[in-house]
Amino acid sequence: MGSITNLFWNRQEGRLRAGWRVVAFFIGSFAFAEVLLGLRGTLLTRLFPVVAYRGAVEAGVYLLLVGILLWLVGRRLDRRRIADFGFHLNRAWWFDLGFGLALGTLLLLGIFLLELAMGWVKVAGTLATAPGQPFGAVIVAAFLAVVFVAVQEEIVWRGYPIRNLAEGFNSKAIGPVRATAIAIFVASVLFGVAHSDNPNATPLSTINIMVFAALFAFGYVLTGELALPLGLHFAWDFVQGFVFDVTGLSSKWASFLVLAEDDPAAKLWTGLPYGAEGGLLATGAFVLGFLLTAAWVRVRRGSVRLHPSMAQPPPKVSGA
Repeated sequence: MGSITNLFWNRQEGRLRAGWRVVAFFIGSFAFAEVLLGLRGTLLTRLFPVVAYRGAVEAGVYLLLVGILLWLVGRRLDRRRIADFGFHLNRAWWFDLGFGLALGTLLLLGIFLLELAMGWVKVAGTLATAPGQPFGAVIVAAFLAVVFVAVQEEIVWRGYPIRNLAEGFNSKAIGPVRATAIAIFVASVLFGVAHSDNPNATPLSTINIMVFAALFAFGYVLTGELALPLGLHFAWDFVQGFVFDVTGLSSKWASFLVLAEDDPAAKLWTGLPYGAEGGLLATGAFVLGFLLTAAWVRVRRGSVRLHPSMAQPPPKVSGA
């Protein structure tokens, strides 16, 4: 009986084992997502018939649910505060957020400028918006939706699972660095698989999404905070979707520019019609992202190494 209990319970730490904590968190987050999907076809569609506004509301509600779940699971199972998952909102946190925003913007700007210069894409429209909807209102809705999605995805796919998996894999034989690397690999593969059924997905897009997830995680484990990956995630999604729309989002949302494919033979590089993540230019951008992230951490903190908070369990606490 004791051996079975040990499969689930860590007596030394006085809490559920890391793998089971992650399973519980994923089950909760997926259950909330399914509930929202059910509401989309009924209540939310009637209340918000315009896709952009409904999308912003859905993303906001889901982020609220994920935040509640993080608080409950963190408090009851992990014995941690929400801040300990990457939300210590100090001055360094905001500097890292700013770097992530700049990094995501510059990487995508470089991709699209190169595609334009090579004649692979062309500008097909400006200030596009959903039929009958004001451009400004829809862009604000898009901004909020991307903020909400970036925060909840970083919590669900990086903040909670990587910290817990790194703790779970950590041992005298493996050590914290390799344990964290394993945690990043597992979380990144799951993130890629979760996006493998996106419209127009390809094997390359799925692999690139895994690499991108590892880049998000790289910033997280080096800083111990979600600020850098949050900024990068938001900038990438917002710039690609609503500054340089290449996937048709502006037909239901809005975008400052609309780019269209001009050379179908260049799909391997552009990734269209999936988006930048489906092409080799994004692969190169992600590699550059790793190098620039490492350089930023070295300048800010003096060295490029695993943050001390990673792969280390919190002090044992009696009760909740």
